Amino acid sequence: MDKSNPKWKGKGIAECSLRSERVPHRKIPGPASVVQEALHRKSEGEGVLVMTTQEAVHRALTVENEDTNFVDNPAWINVVKEGYLELAGYTDLVTVNKFPSFARVDLVVALVKSCGHTQSRSPWLHLKDPTSSVEASIHHKAYAEGDFAKKIKTGVCLVLRNIVLF
Repeated sequence: MDKSNPKWKGKGIAECSLRSERVPHRKIPGPASVVQEALHRKSEGEGVLVMTTQEAVHRALTVENEDTNFVDNPAWINVVKEGYLELAGYTDLVTVNKFPSFARVDLVVALVKSCGHTQSRSPWLHLKDPTSSVEASIHHKAYAEGDFAKKIKTGVCLVLRNIVLF
């Protein structure tokens, strides 16, 4: 549209209203918002946002409207303050998902999103960290040891060492 067209002059129409309005995009909560933001930036020609895992974890803990499982969970906040995410051997769940079967991982820190038992009474967990989520099972001997079974419930943060992936 030609802005120098005399029929628009003096009509009180702001120049910016002549442009097509952008439809605001809805923000997806949690780590998926990073992907959404990257796609939005790419479509706007701003380039793709690239960040390290530690930056993604930090962002998930500090940005408002992020996944409340991590921002408001005292167990997760304590794990971050204690520095477990900075320990040598720490592996986030997005990386764990890329490992082949029977790989060994030194350290994983995750929240229990849900838990239950299979038909054969084997305990399973849905674990989540700011980068991804994964289904896990617990060996029945480890589960039966002490009062471990009583302590595992939704919202608990687990620090798992020397785990094997199947």
